[in-house]
Amino acid sequence: MMQIGDLAAKAGITTRTIRYYEELGIIEPEKRSHGGFRLYSENQLRRLNIVQNLKALGFELERAREFFNLKNSCGTGQEIANAMIELLSEQQEEIDKKIGSYLEMKERNAQAIDILKGCLFCSIKVFERDCRNCEVYRRHAAVPDIVECSVYEV
Repeated sequence: MMQIGDLAAKAGITTRTIRYYEELGIIEPEKRSHGGFRLYSENQLRRLNIVQNLKALGFELERAREFFNLKNSCGTGQEIANAMIELLSEQQEEIDKKIGSYLEMKERNAQAIDILKGCLFCSIKVFERDCRNCEVYRRHAAVPDIVECSVYEV
């Protein structure tokens, strides 16, 4: 058995994080010492490692808690499998949305780089230039916001 500080050190997180996870119902002490100290076992360390891995994969803490609580709400392996499939399918949809957003962001960044490469030879002083009327800009149907913020007065 280990106290909260030892558990935190082994898990690579803070004691505050462990207490927060306790509030969320993700982890709880195995028992308490005679002095009232929280005591944890290797099972809680394993659980914390799983939570950290799920977080690294993009799972929110609530979803991790749902995974851990399935054994309390399901009676058979089939029920757990169905519940896990449902949770993972929801996560898959969220991942697909994020991928779509990242692809849009990647495209905007590529457009910005393309436009800015056309500005590499511009020798007009910053406060004397009129980028809106520059032929580099006029060649592009749209200018990404990131380029706009460095060019226009906002």
